[in-house]
Amino acid sequence: MRRTATKPHALLATFARLIPQVDALRTAHILCAAALVAGGCQPEKTANLDDALRAYDAKRYAECLRISKDVQSQSTDQALRQQAAYMVGRSANELNKDEEARSAFAIAARSADPVVAGRAMAMQGAMAVEDDRWADAASSYTAAASKLTGAEQAQAREQAADAAAKAAEVRRLAATPRPAANAAATPGNPPVNPPAPPAPAGTAVALAPAADTSPWTIAAGVFSTETAARQRATTLAKEAKRAGLPTPRVFPMQAANKRVWIVEVGSFTDRAPADAARKKISTADAVVAHSRVPAPPK
Repeated sequence: MRRTATKPHALLATFARLIPQVDALRTAHILCAAALVAGGCQPEKTANLDDALRAYDAKRYAECLRISKDVQSQSTDQALRQQAAYMVGRSANELNKDEEARSAFAIAARSADPVVAGRAMAMQGAMAVEDDRWADAASSYTAAASKLTGAEQAQAREQAADAAAKAAEVRRLAATPRPAANAAATPGNPPVNPPAPPAPAGTAVALAPAADTSPWTIAAGVFSTETAARQRATTLAKEAKRAGLPTPRVFPMQAANKRVWIVEVGSFTDRAPADAARKKISTADAVVAHSRVPAPPK
């Protein structure tokens, strides 16, 4: 699978509204321990989710995964187990453990806490985007928006709209008959006028042609939001690295009175190496084209 994102925002910010619940549980543990003198309840010995949060924030994802799984298996508090499941999903996602991440997010998405459930659903949407499952992504982001509030809700709605637009574009392209190949074409004699390649991912506006003198590149999408563009760039980053290509770049561009964001991979003097590099990228709608990167000022 071609993994995610700029991974979503920093974990401590992500979990700002969940940490008070962890603190409340810790307070309950202290009160329970004090009651031992009077023969009361036994303290629950669980791993600390705060430690998992700190490990994630420090990019120690394997440690975060281990601690979060301990919390999930040891705690008797369902809300805490579901919070821990979300952290299992996030750290497993960072470690490319896709199935484990999906299973964990599915658990967290059933949380009664709308913040936990909404963020888990948003991550399900992000993973669907990585798999080019645009309709599933739109559905997950829409569900996330129904749970979240404020800026997170707005972002989920925006991502749902982008995914829905992409799903519609994929359906449209699939239903469009391909032009017949030039009758005179042979394996050693390509068509004189081959059909134009499909539009890059997310294209929703007309762009002026890139300069013929600009380098060749792999055009991986034109998006209406920077968030969607960076999500696509993150999706492609690991594939690009395995192929020996540079990290995908994202840059803004003005088109038809609308600001859009472009995603490109690599820069090639000739088309042949660009075509060879394109074959190493699995995203179906990436195409070889002249780069739109703005020329440096003279």
